[in-house]
Order: sequence, then structure tokens, then C-alpha cells
Amino acid sequence: MNKFKKQLTLLFILSTISLKICLEEKSFNYSEENFELSKEIINILEREHFIKKSFSSIKVDAFELFLERLDPSKSIFLDREVRNFLEAIQNYPLEKKSLYTNSEIKKIPTKRFDDLDISLKLVFEAFTIFQDRYQQRHDFQTKLLGDIKTLNLRQTKKILKDRGEAPQPRNQQQLQDLWESSLVNDVINLNLNGNDLDEIKNKLSKRFSTSLNYFKKTKQEDIFDIYINSVTSIYGPHSIYMSPKRTEDFDIDMKLSLEGIGALLSSDGLYTTVQSLVAGGPAENSNKLNAKDKIVGVGQEDDEEITDVIGWRIDDVVELIRGPKDTVVKLEIIPSSSLDESHTKVIEITRNLVKLEDLAAKKNILSITREDKEYKIGVIELPAFYMDFDAYKRREYDYKSSSKDVRKLINSLKRENIDGLILDLRSNGGGSLFEANSLAHIFLGGGTTVQVKTAKGSVHELGDRRGFQIYDDPLLILVNKFSASASEILAGAIQDYRRGLVVGTDTFGKGTVQKVETLSSGQLKFTESKFYRVSGGSTQNKGVSPDIYLPSPIDVDEIGEHKYLGALVHDNIKETKFKDFDRIGASKELLTHKHKERMTQSSIFKNLKEKKSWRVMQDNNIWISLNIDKRKANKEQSEQELLSLENELRRELGLETFQNYKEFVEREEDPQVIDIEEAILKESANILADFIEYSFQPVVVSIESTG
Repeated sequence: MNKFKKQLTLLFILSTISLKICLEEKSFNYSEENFELSKEIINILEREHFIKKSFSSIKVDAFELFLERLDPSKSIFLDREVRNFLEAIQNYPLEKKSLYTNSEIKKIPTKRFDDLDISLKLVFEAFTIFQDRYQQRHDFQTKLLGDIKTLNLRQTKKILKDRGEAPQPRNQQQLQDLWESSLVNDVINLNLNGNDLDEIKNKLSKRFSTSLNYFKKTKQEDIFDIYINSVTSIYGPHSIYMSPKRTEDFDIDMKLSLEGIGALLSSDGLYTTVQSLVAGGPAENSNKLNAKDKIVGVGQEDDEEITDVIGWRIDDVVELIRGPKDTVVKLEIIPSSSLDESHTKVIEITRNLVKLEDLAAKKNILSITREDKEYKIGVIELPAFYMDFDAYKRREYDYKSSSKDVRKLINSLKRENIDGLILDLRSNGGGSLFEANSLAHIFLGGGTTVQVKTAKGSVHELGDRRGFQIYDDPLLILVNKFSASASEILAGAIQDYRRGLVVGTDTFGKGTVQKVETLSSGQLKFTESKFYRVSGGSTQNKGVSPDIYLPSPIDVDEIGEHKYLGALVHDNIKETKFKDFDRIGASKELLTHKHKERMTQSSIFKNLKEKKSWRVMQDNNIWISLNIDKRKANKEQSEQELLSLENELRRELGLETFQNYKEFVEREEDPQVIDIEEAILKESANILADFIEYSFQPVVVSIESTG
């Protein structure tokens, strides 16, 4: 589109704003308060965020993200509508004043925040279209559903599993084709899950009606919230505007007193998905809910019926899930392991408070036998870097903290004459930086543990110059993809100092520090600093790479900071002075070789590799057939393949096999469960035993703890 056409496009869009608002029975527009709050947020981000970006440089990306968040499935806006909006944002202000009347010339932007003014106007214009089209889709699908028996469930057509990267439809007919295909897919899914046509009609009618009713509750502030968080997201995934209501929720979460299930949820506009579980929370302790599970229904303990929450706003889903402690919430979920969306199951979780006691470090001892020698390997599982800040501020001597607990557990394990120690940081999402430093000093003594670079460019070292080393014997740090933030600081320091082995997978990659600033309305959380290891490398985006890689039951490529929009890049600064303990030497090659030898002989890990390869093949098929017969046949084939893989392993291990797929997926408690995570821990103990046997060189003089 040439410049003249772009200018005409902008004038057309602007001229229709006031007309459309007048025609709509329920219309939205931004308020002066929205404008002033936006200016306040942008001023802070431009001035104090670690990444220096002006609003004018990110306005197009922010608006595009706003449209994507409104319409993630690309089933509302037309291609030309999206292009017109983005071109209008890009080319405002216009250069050629000749297109304006005399009165319009006076309105040409001359102030810094005129870009913001036009962006907010177009945000609400876009929502006017969205509102109209949402009703159209509801009416269209409801009409088709009314005569459900005439729907063609044996089409040759296919649809994409994920339309996130699909092109926008070009015209109204393509939109309606998408709406019909989506309905047919819903009908097939429910039918394959055991519902007849009458039950399907009833369920979908309720879903559509409830979704529309919730959509009609949309307020001006909801639209503003989506847009302004699209702006903050361009600065990075951890920069968030929190309205007064969300600020209240954030304060509750920070105090770990949320009465609920202890799960962080996200939404793609259709499904509410479990992003992660709170360490020590009811959901994690139940072993029934996992990251990537989709919540499609919520019910209370006394309710026979589950409320369908597909298409609900996430805050409304959260309200249903929350409740008083010791009460039961029922969740209908599509498990992350499900072959398709037709398989759901209902689980029950008892709500409770997340307390420091639930996060407490735990110890264990594993025995590893080598010919005529038995190695006692101590294990300390640390789910979070916790600290009772209130008791600490009150100067209470016996305040609870992870470093104090780990210190006590180490002294206890030493009295049991362990040969080596594993610090298990798997799924430890971080916590107190103060505690990360304190834990590092248990193994390192004094010294810098991490460097911090501020938004102004200054670099500070954190860590005590002097410290008392409690444990100087063989050490292994076990991590996985969910080990983040403070976990990465500790693991990185142990690795850089060559004090112990780091084993597992690449960690999450969150190497940034956030600050919360109070606004005239709500709060703004934004990134102000970045972590760097003592060797100079950032933990951001890349995480900490282990010395020896272990298999993982999760797809590590699909999880991590690098998957977040706007994630800050990995980079390096100058390394700082730090001690080389030289505990590892040249042993990694030998230890890796012996580890791989065990992997080739392990039925559990060979089976895990086969299952992951099978999953990759399933995921590579990005299309969904709209032929119910083909879907049923494919589903049955996939179920049989997965069942065969499971039973093959169980036979090798001498366990009872499952008679059918239903028995396999609906088992409540399997007394013969194959625990992959326990197998990973056992292999870590074997690696540490190898290290002790072949490589570990103790220091000549060792100071033992008297505690």
C-alpha cells in the first residue's frame, strides 16, 4: 500500500470511530484516567526498565499483541482489518498535511503522548469490531447447533491444532467456515468422550450461553488492562501492570496465604491452562494436577454438576477455584498427556494454605552398591528458597529459613557418615536471594555468588567476603527445566567455583530482577536488573547447562524463559574474582561415559526415550481431521501404541500390565507406579558414586563443622 493510500486508510478509521460508537447500544472508549495512567506507566518503563525502549518504537508491536490477545485463534478479525489498524498506528502522525482540512490540521500530533492517544482510540475501535463479531459467531454457531443432526461429521476437511501462527481469514465467508469447523470439532470431541448428540447439544448450548454472558460483563477497564499489559509485555514477560484488584491478589500470593489449590494459571482466550504449581501447595501434594493441564470445568464438593469454563475470563475461573481451606474443589481437566481434547477426567483437590512448613527441606539417604563397597548418598530436597521475613525483621533468633534448615540437615547427615551429598533443586522456582547467598556459603565459604547489573549499567557483586564452609565433601546439584531464578544462581556458582557437579537438564533461564512500584491506580512490576554468574555469563534465557545431562520426562524445548514473548537476551559481562576449588578436574568425560553405559541398560530410560520419540511424532501432526470415523480410528491406534509402550516396560520390570487404555489412564493409585523422577534421582546418586570412586580429590586440610 503506497503512502497516499495509507493516509486515506487512517483518515477513514478515525472518521468512523465516533460514528460507530454512536451506533452501538453498548460502546466503550478510554477515559482520561486511562490516558494519564498509561502515561505514568510508560514514563516509568522508558526511564527505569532494564531495556531502554521508547513508546514510539514499540507502539505497533504492542497493538499487534493486543489484537492477538483478543483473538488468539485468528477467528474474529479479518486480515485487512488487522493490516489497516497496524498501518494506522505505524503512520500516525501523517506527514502530508494537504489531506487535512484546516480544522484537522490543528489536531496533528505535536506532543510526546499523541501516539498514545491515537493508540488508545484505535484499541477501543478494535474492540467495537471484536464485540460485534463475537456476537455474530455466537449467533452463527448457536443456529448450527440448533439443528445438530444436519452437521456433517464426516468431512474431508482438516483444521490446524493451533491457529496461533495461522493467517487471518480474508473475508466473511472464511470466518464462517472457521466457526463451523470449530463447532464440528467440538461436537466430535464430545462424542469421542462418550456423549450422544442430545448431550452434546445441551453442553455446547450452555457453554455458548455462559461464554456470551461473561463476555457481556466486559468493562472498559478490562479492555484497558489487556492493552496496557500488551505494552508492558513488549518490554519483557515479567513487566506487568496490576490493577487494584490484581494488586490485592498479588499481595495474597506473596504472603503465601492464598486459600486455593496453589497453581499459577494462564489463558489463551479459550482454555485455562496450568502454568506451574506452587511448591508445597495442595495441587502439587495431590499428584493429580500437572503443568500444561487444561482446566475445562470447575465444581464444588457438594455439586453434582461441573461448570463448563471453556472461554471464561481467567479471573472468573480463579474465583470458582478459590475457596475456604479444607473444602474440596472438583476440576475437569484435559491432562497434558492426553492424546487429544476428547479425553477429560475429573479430579478432586482439597484447598489449603501454602505454609512455610510445606516448603521445608527434607533429607534422605540412598545406598549405591559397587562390588564390595557401599556408598551412602545423602539427599536434601529443597522445593523453594524460603524465609520468614516477618520473624527476621523482629530479630527472632530461631526464624525459619531454607539455609538454616539445610545446615541442620547436613550436620545430621554427616553424623550418619554419608559419602556424598545431592542437593535436589528440581522444580525449585526460586525465592529469597538472601537465602540463595546463604546456601552458597554453606558449600563455598566466603566469596561472590552472583553479579547484578542495574538498568543504569552499574554492576554489583553479591555475597559475603567471609563465610564458614559447612560442607566440603563430594557434592552434586540436581536441576531440571523448572529450576529457576535463585536455583540458577546457586547452581551457577557451584559450577563456576568447580565445587561440585551440576546434573540434570538446562534450567529455566530467568535471570532478571523485578521491582514493584505503586501507581496512582494499582501497581507496576517491571525488570530493573539482571543476574550474571561470577564467570560473567548471564543466567537469563539460557539458564545453567549441566555438566552431565539426564533424560527428562518433559519436553524441555517447550518450556523456559526463551519461550516467553519479549524475553531479555543472554549476554556476558566481565568475570569477577572467585576461587577455583578444582573438585571436578577432568572427570566429566569419564562420568558421562559411565552414565551413558547405564542408560543403555536401563529399561526405564530406554522406554522414556521411546515414549518421547512417539510424542514428537504425534506433535508433528499439526492437523485435525473433521471426519469422526478417521478421528476415532486414529485415537484408538494412538491409544493402543501408548498402551503397548507402557505394558512393554511393565513386563520388563515384572509388573502387572493394563488390560486396556481406559484402565491405564483412569487408574487412581497404582501401587506399582513407575516413578521416573525417582529413577532420575537414583541415577544422580550413581553419578555421584562414580565421582567419589574415580575422581573426587579431597582437600588436604578440611574444617569440620562443630554444629
